[in-house]
Amino acid sequence: MIEPLPPGRARLIGPYQLLGLLGAGGMGEVYLARPAGSADPLGGLVALKTVRAELDLDDGFRIRFRREIDAAGAVRSPHTAALVGGDAGGRLPWLATEYVPGPSLAEAVIRGGPMPEPVVREMGAGLAHALADMHAVRVLHRDLKPGNVLLGADGPKVIDFGIAQAFDATQLTRTGVVVGSPGYISPEHVNGSRALVPASDVFCLGAVLAFAATGRGPFDDSDMAAVIFRIAQGEAELSGVPPQLRAVIEECLHRDAGARPTPRQLAGMLLSEGRAVGEPFPWTDEIRGQLAEHAAGARAVVEAAAPSAAAPPVPSGAPHPGGPALAPTPVVPVAVPGERQGNKGLWIALAAVATAVCVVLGAVLLPGLFEGDGGGDGNAGGGARPTASASDAVRTQAGPAVIPGADAGHTGDFGAAATDVSAKPADWKAWKAEVENGPVKCVLAGASLACGGPRRITVLDAANGEQRWRTEPGRAGSGPASVAAVIGTTVYAFQDGALVAFGLDDGARKWREPLPEGARVTDSVQSGGVLYYATRAAATGAARILAHQLTGRQTRKWDKPWDGPADEAELSFADGRLVAVGDGVTVLKGADGARLAAIGAGDLTCRTPVLKGKELLCAGSDGLTVVDVTAPQNRRSVAAGVDIAYRPAVSRDGKVVVSSRTRVYAFGLADGRQYWATYDDVDGGLNVSGAPVLAGDSAIVLRERGIDAFAMDSTEEADSTGSSLLTEWPGGPAARHDPASISLVARGDAVFLSFDDGTVVSLHAP
Repeated sequence: MIEPLPPGRARLIGPYQLLGLLGAGGMGEVYLARPAGSADPLGGLVALKTVRAELDLDDGFRIRFRREIDAAGAVRSPHTAALVGGDAGGRLPWLATEYVPGPSLAEAVIRGGPMPEPVVREMGAGLAHALADMHAVRVLHRDLKPGNVLLGADGPKVIDFGIAQAFDATQLTRTGVVVGSPGYISPEHVNGSRALVPASDVFCLGAVLAFAATGRGPFDDSDMAAVIFRIAQGEAELSGVPPQLRAVIEECLHRDAGARPTPRQLAGMLLSEGRAVGEPFPWTDEIRGQLAEHAAGARAVVEAAAPSAAAPPVPSGAPHPGGPALAPTPVVPVAVPGERQGNKGLWIALAAVATAVCVVLGAVLLPGLFEGDGGGDGNAGGGARPTASASDAVRTQAGPAVIPGADAGHTGDFGAAATDVSAKPADWKAWKAEVENGPVKCVLAGASLACGGPRRITVLDAANGEQRWRTEPGRAGSGPASVAAVIGTTVYAFQDGALVAFGLDDGARKWREPLPEGARVTDSVQSGGVLYYATRAAATGAARILAHQLTGRQTRKWDKPWDGPADEAELSFADGRLVAVGDGVTVLKGADGARLAAIGAGDLTCRTPVLKGKELLCAGSDGLTVVDVTAPQNRRSVAAGVDIAYRPAVSRDGKVVVSSRTRVYAFGLADGRQYWATYDDVDGGLNVSGAPVLAGDSAIVLRERGIDAFAMDSTEEADSTGSSLLTEWPGGPAARHDPASISLVARGDAVFLSFDDGTVVSLHAP
């Protein structure tokens, strides 16, 4: 994760403000940085690599460094971290690449274990395409290993192919030293050949895929000499790899470079057909949790950083105090074996004496790509801009989406995106629409509002409320239709006894999977590309909880019986854990449905549950009970004395908003401190009519006749009041609506509300 900047470190390098330390080692450092003076504090984030000031950088080093900047700038691939800029001529050379907010493959597997075969295949195909794109412009990576693959929300990205030649054959190259990760190098490296070829990268990728599938490298051994011997002899250990995937990896690890598949051939061997356009990458729930942690860490560092204008510009070559520096590939000494060590020792001795096996951070430039050793500023023209480190909203192809189904923990936090006026649908204006004769629930996906009603799914234009399409009504007695998720350009819905996928733009049906005969869905929750839902069989009353992979290769992941009443099942998801609340609480592992923990029926009152990380918030007549779902015996109370009427909302910074039927309160979730409360006036208070939601720095609360907004950052212990938007609810002054049926979505300065009579309205936010 991201560490604070070392004491005394200059805060600017080139045009970038340093925010935090991403990594450090013997040769240089890598920082999280952003353009100095950027108006968008979360925009333009980069990983900035620089060398240690005390290194003796001769002209040859700078020539090689400039070539590597040019080489990295030549690569244009969605599967690599794009070069943004660089400078080889300053006193302190640097280069900046796209920042990818996610774990390395090494971290992800160490923390979460081996990946399922479908995920390994999807990831491997992306990495193969990355190699193909590099080789097309005559760039070799030369150090593809688990630590040089970052897992981004949209798939894997290859990093560190930018400074290999710069560091090669200088300070790091000496006989008897292996620089890098010998378990992920090719026989060409081991045998001392400097004529590396594209197939060398394919060999390394085969070893990486074996690691992803089993949690260990195919040449792992406690004896370094044994590792290099096994690589040279082709003795890969692949016993734990699934059979069909193993056959592909064996092709990659062929000792003969000419017998290995090309990267594009390998991509086809791994994945016969790609994902639909706009569908997210099918990472496991564990990896999605790690992605969220990295994004949150980056956001916290950025928001805590002082404004870049506060520090005067510092020349990019300015020296700085010591401290650790980066060489993400470790230096591992190898003893030269004696004569009596046999054939294995002979191989190691030959490799050590003939040439150092030098696998350095980065890529090697293939001959003939760029000519000339002259100077120049080394800036890479036209480099792709970095992606943002995090988002307050789920992303779809149409843009950000703020939808209740995406809030898998039911925290009710729509984030800063809900107050960004520019983010609301284009040409939006207040509107009212009649969808169906009965309760509707809607979710917002970009410019569309998808609504489930008593018999059908209806999609509206979010800007004006006009109907875009609707499904045919379901058969009588099949139950109401509901939108389970909107991912990319696909609406996933329960209708007419089946889980159905529709095109978001035109309503065309993509696939349909029937539910078991007589079963109906009682609750569902989406996390990433997986949908979890509870069902009840009409004939037997038997309850089940299922997980369905929506994206990639659509399939049912697991199906488990549940001993709680299905009619009362409320599902929440966070950090790879699915929590089912009924008379009791059951905690399941999202990946396979294994039971992790449980609280027996009658031991805990938990109405309208909210899951924030590992903490389950259970509302009751005397405040909140906060339960650690990893250790359910650990509980504490917050908001004691408040008779909580609706689902609480929890902000990213740990404040929880609760409401009775007349008052609204904000408390610190960790310490229980009360920040503010609304007035309990002589007229009976606010007449709160629904659950609060959070939009940016405000808590939005439904009243009997309108909407109120309250500032979340108030620190006064005394009562506070909010600003109001008064309006008549659908049906006129005498109309009454079931508070539980009213749902609210916030986006920009617009709110979208749906009611129990089939009416949907969109109004200006207060």
